[in-house]
Amino acid sequence: MTQAIDGLTSRAMDAAPSITRELANTAMGTQGLIPLWFGEPNEPTPKFICDAATRALADGETFYAEGLGRPFLRHALSDYMTNLYGRQIGSDRIAVTVSGGNALNLAFQSVLEEGDMVATITPAFPNLLAIPRLQGARLITHSMEIRDGRWHLDVDAFLEAAKPAKAVLLNSPSNPTGFMLEHDDMRHILHVLRQRGTWLISDEVYARIVFERTVASSFLDVSEPEDRLIVVNSFSKSWAMTGWRLGWLTLPPSLTPVIEKIAEFSVACAPPFAQRAAVTALAEGEPFIAETIAKYRLALDLVKETLASHPKVTFPVPNSAFYAFFRLNGVEDSVSLARDLIANAKVGLAPGEAFLMKEPGWFRLCFAQTPEQLGEALERLQPWLKQTHG
Repeated sequence: MTQAIDGLTSRAMDAAPSITRELANTAMGTQGLIPLWFGEPNEPTPKFICDAATRALADGETFYAEGLGRPFLRHALSDYMTNLYGRQIGSDRIAVTVSGGNALNLAFQSVLEEGDMVATITPAFPNLLAIPRLQGARLITHSMEIRDGRWHLDVDAFLEAAKPAKAVLLNSPSNPTGFMLEHDDMRHILHVLRQRGTWLISDEVYARIVFERTVASSFLDVSEPEDRLIVVNSFSKSWAMTGWRLGWLTLPPSLTPVIEKIAEFSVACAPPFAQRAAVTALAEGEPFIAETIAKYRLALDLVKETLASHPKVTFPVPNSAFYAFFRLNGVEDSVSLARDLIANAKVGLAPGEAFLMKEPGWFRLCFAQTPEQLGEALERLQPWLKQTHG
């Protein structure tokens, strides 16, 4: 570990490092390793999207662009979401960002002051917890529970815990659990927060990675344009564009100029050739999404079949996303076992501690893999799944 710089104090210095990133950095380059820790599709970006970027580069789309995004992409996103949700969402509400992570940073920067409180649910993607903390916020966390083999959120208990918060952060569909809020709960949450004047930041980057429908429920379905609602989205997951670092925000129109201002101070603009490719993704990508979801269903079936055969494994079945978040009952140190799996099974899993799990023994496995690679990884894990822990 790098030694701290003498005399330097900052929120960044105090931030806890990413457990998953530390494991991955240590293991990268290990011969024969099957890495299942990062959340990204196994296949590269489709050729028709890459070709659009190539044409844009050849046409000279390499200069600075508008801070909120090229108008053609903002209009395309307006049309895409209007069609998806059946409600008019104007382009004046859309800001193109440099990734979903940048979108979250911009969202929190626009509404938070030093010492404000942010309420969220756990288990949670660690970046969701780190971003508001790095901006001086204090976190209120509320744990989900398992009921009837699925993750469950007691919405009223969460809203009670969130009373002191200036902003609520919700991630649905969820990383790492695959939990998904439904319309009635979303409507109730938004109604209560509207009465309180509380901001709601909704991370919906897995909106299209769902198994029983075309799109997950969204707070955009139950909101009005000037509600204190900021919805975060990304091109990374649905269109296999993780390395492109391109996302977008849907905002109250009155907040859009604020986002433009602070985006200028950090990234200026998203790459214009990537924005041109994003329009092509929106226009031509539905068959790719449908094919991908079909593959994920088969992958989930394989994971369920494997994990269900081991009585010492707890696996709440996800409704969405492409993660198996499961527990090896009796394991006392998930990080240590994750290192053991890297060294001896040649399989990389993300330990549950990374997602603020209080119980040990939890792991996240990304099943967005080829059947051959996933099958091999599950076979390698069998000796550890069969062990009687504790």
